[in-house]
Amino acid sequence: MKVLIVDDEKLIRDVIKEYCFESKYEVIEAENGLEAINKAGEADVIIMDIMMPKMDGFSAYKIIKEKYNI
Repeated sequence: MKVLIVDDEKLIRDVIKEYCFESKYEVIEAENGLEAINKAGEADVIIMDIMMPKMDGFSAYKIIKEKYNI
């Protein structure tokens, strides 16, 4: 299973990534909502922050939900 971790803070992404690795999940990372939209098609699950630069999590979620069944 592939998990897309979306957060503008690298430290937070790294912590979540470690938990995912312990559970044997593959990890994809994005720093903002725009990157998340581009990478969402590769993921089975998305863990996304709300407040991010360029595009917030709510706006990205709306677009991702229209394009993908995640």
